Amino acid sequence: MAVRQSIFSIELEYDEARVFYTGAKNRVQVTANDGKKINLPWSMLQPFFTPLGVQGHFLIMYTDDGKMLELNKL
Repeated sequence: MAVRQSIFSIELEYDEARVFYTGAKNRVQVTANDGKKINLPWSMLQPFFTPLGVQGHFLIMYTDDGKMLELNKL
């Protein structure tokens, strides 16, 4: 099983991120620096939620079949 990785940036304001807590949405689509579209479950970004929202640069690791393994803030 090969592990792949991508880097992406996100700027999700507090009010934009609140919709995930209401259950209206549960996935976030981001575009990696290489142009690849990544559809993340909100649960992966939730630990990085602050009063400002979710902002920063992230490194995600996943398998060849798209299973998310780890997400780290850079």
